[in-house]
Amino acid sequence: VTASSALASAGTPFPSPGWAQSLLPLWSGWNSPVVWLLLAYSAVGPGAVADLLQQRGQRETSASESNIILCMESVFATICAFAILGEVSSLKEMVGGLLIVVAAVLASK
Repeated sequence: VTASSALASAGTPFPSPGWAQSLLPLWSGWNSPVVWLLLAYSAVGPGAVADLLQQRGQRETSASESNIILCMESVFATICAFAILGEVSSLKEMVGGLLIVVAAVLASK
């Protein structure tokens, strides 16, 4: 039984009217234009820069090299998570990342 089916069977529409207004007190900066500009800048800026740099890099390399480099994302994420946050990956996560890298190497041959 899901929450939406339980609410629907109880006669309450899901989402209920006013659900967005009930969330507003949880974030005090919701009505500040400066906060929204900073949020948009931090979301769009790095994403656009990373996308442009990736496209430029892919233009300079072959398709097989690009495939291997881009599939190394899981390796880079694991290294950064350990170095910056001290996170340790489980064996299942490491095997999954290894399978992705091996598949990329095999596909590029």
